[in-house]
Amino acid sequence: MGRNELLAVEMLGEYRRILLSHIEAQGGQLVEFVGDAIFARFNTATAAVAAAIAIQQHLLAFNEARDKKLPRLQTRIGLHKGEVMLRDGAVYGDSVNIAARLEPLAVADGICISQTVYDEIRLTLSSPAKRLGVQTLKNIQQKIRVYLIKPAGIGWRDHLHYFLRALNKAIVAYRYPITVCVFAIIAAGFYFIPRWLVPGYAANYVEIADFQNLMSEKGDADYFSAGITAAVRSQLADMRDVYIVDPKEGVHAPIRLEGSVQRLGDNLRITYRLFRRKDNVQIAGGKLDGTYQDIFILQDRLVGEIARYLADEFDLQNFRPAPLRLTGDVTAYDYYLQGLNFLNKPTTHENIDSAVQKFNAALVHDSKFSLANTGICEAYWQKYEITGAGSWLLDAELHCLNALKQDEKSVKAYKSMGAIYRDTGQYEKAIVYLEKAKKTNPDDVSVLVALAGVHFLLGEKKKSEDSFKQIISSFPKNWRAYDGYGYMLLRSGRYDEAINIYLKVLDLTEGNVTALNNIAIGYLYKNNFKGAAVAFERAAELDPNAFVFANTGSMYYLSGDYAKALEMYKEALRLEPASYQWMAYIADAYKWLPGNKSLADEYFKNTIEYANKEILLNPKIAKPYQYIARAYAYFGRFDEAKKMMIISDEIDNESTEASYTHLRIAVALQDDESIKKHASNLLEGEYSDKLLLSDPDLSILKESRFSSIFLKQK
Repeated sequence: MGRNELLAVEMLGEYRRILLSHIEAQGGQLVEFVGDAIFARFNTATAAVAAAIAIQQHLLAFNEARDKKLPRLQTRIGLHKGEVMLRDGAVYGDSVNIAARLEPLAVADGICISQTVYDEIRLTLSSPAKRLGVQTLKNIQQKIRVYLIKPAGIGWRDHLHYFLRALNKAIVAYRYPITVCVFAIIAAGFYFIPRWLVPGYAANYVEIADFQNLMSEKGDADYFSAGITAAVRSQLADMRDVYIVDPKEGVHAPIRLEGSVQRLGDNLRITYRLFRRKDNVQIAGGKLDGTYQDIFILQDRLVGEIARYLADEFDLQNFRPAPLRLTGDVTAYDYYLQGLNFLNKPTTHENIDSAVQKFNAALVHDSKFSLANTGICEAYWQKYEITGAGSWLLDAELHCLNALKQDEKSVKAYKSMGAIYRDTGQYEKAIVYLEKAKKTNPDDVSVLVALAGVHFLLGEKKKSEDSFKQIISSFPKNWRAYDGYGYMLLRSGRYDEAINIYLKVLDLTEGNVTALNNIAIGYLYKNNFKGAAVAFERAAELDPNAFVFANTGSMYYLSGDYAKALEMYKEALRLEPASYQWMAYIADAYKWLPGNKSLADEYFKNTIEYANKEILLNPKIAKPYQYIARAYAYFGRFDEAKKMMIISDEIDNESTEASYTHLRIAVALQDDESIKKHASNLLEGEYSDKLLLSDPDLSILKESRFSSIFLKQK
């Protein structure tokens, strides 16, 4: 906002369009726009989380499809479940305030959820998650347990971010010099490790991290360093048989490029480091110095050096990517990057106006700067999203057409036009412009995937599938081709085929967390809990946290592998030693392992102890009462279990966790009517019949007297 208000306003329109589409798709209702934020409510926690994950995945896809020179559109989301007051369409109450306070706790591309939300979605959640522990929220009396969900994958920077938040001020004051010294020592050590045998690769993937701005206290990217990153990615993407990925996509490539930018006055320094992930062996590194006026020369030199090293690493013919000809005017280029920066900010009128102002300034210095017109096109498109006024849509189309007049080979402009028409339901027009983009650059896989996706939206399923197969045939080593096809198969209910496609993605990109999550989702839809467990476990190896281990353990538990479930649950408890929930899970696993009753007893006793501690801390949260009730039911203390559930129901009597706990107690009591009631409640929610029947604690449901429950469900 401070640097480019026009761009911020422009981005708000795109942001709102994306969010509202997924909010409506999950049955949510818009409450109001609050500045650069959207406030919405849902009928279930599951629907809210599904919308949030879809939003973040859409934003990732949106950023992937757009010109890599443009800044990324990112957001944070906060979710909480609770009672609210409704008055004249407005929503009030502490639950609203809690959700608002959770949002800033999330990292970019992340979703922060409260314990009450987590309790409902933990069994079906496939996206990477991290427990953030108890958080004190401003003006909120109770303390809230918080979890982070990040569909793109939770990387070391995210873990470091939350680790630093937990440090006291004294340590924080010295963390930067300490970190710099440690990294310098590590980098120096790895730099002198000799390059032994060059490994073979199934596909030549290179991960390009965001170049960092060394003049920023946090080392974050700014508009200028982000522009250099985008330029490097764009130029290197032209290398034949080399595939460039963004680490935010959840892909861990065998080769990684990191870099930084330092600008002092008119002097500019760009440094880079190219290394193999395995053993962290450096392939190359260097620095380029020059003046700001030399930026285009420096970028071309940087890309040329990296391309040469990559050709040697992958045993390819040396190829120097063509220079990126955006504009011949450095000042115009700078204004353009500032405009893109505003496009990546929250979409408000002010940010959109600032973006347009910067792009127009770029056009003042270079009237034929096609991408500046494309930027204005996208800015006005966001204006249309905010206001719904057709005049803004006409202005957007006009500037995209101007961009195409200035550069008829601008794939970026064609893609922007295609996206506008696709997202407004004008699929035929979208196809026209995407076809032109395809004709301009037939090797742009993102265009081809988008085009096949529009045919799917049109209901032309065979044509869409044939297109995806043709893309895969033409680009057999590009994981995005398979990913697009796999997503289409999942949406079509063809789970086995989707799983096979994502297995191919893993052949190409072994560390692809996105593919692992989609495989797990496919198995979950098929009620194949063992398959889902294996996929989740592999994802946990790449991004270990307590939630993922517990979720993996639950899949093993449902598949009958109690020893493996116990192993996963213990790993979760190791990471979060005070979690009564993981203690209860461990107790459940022990009770099914012969000769371990005493250990089950011990862990259920610990469950009661630590859950009571939670109640002292947060008496208005239902979850600890529910887990105490489960433990009491195990010990046969049914009156006490019922008392716990009375308290729990006063707080929350609609969640799946509440119904499940009631069902566990009813099974222990062999109360057939209660069993039928609560089992039916679960089946009406998110539970499938296979899920209920696979739970060893509910094996009584397999008896013939309960068959009517499942017949009714079918």
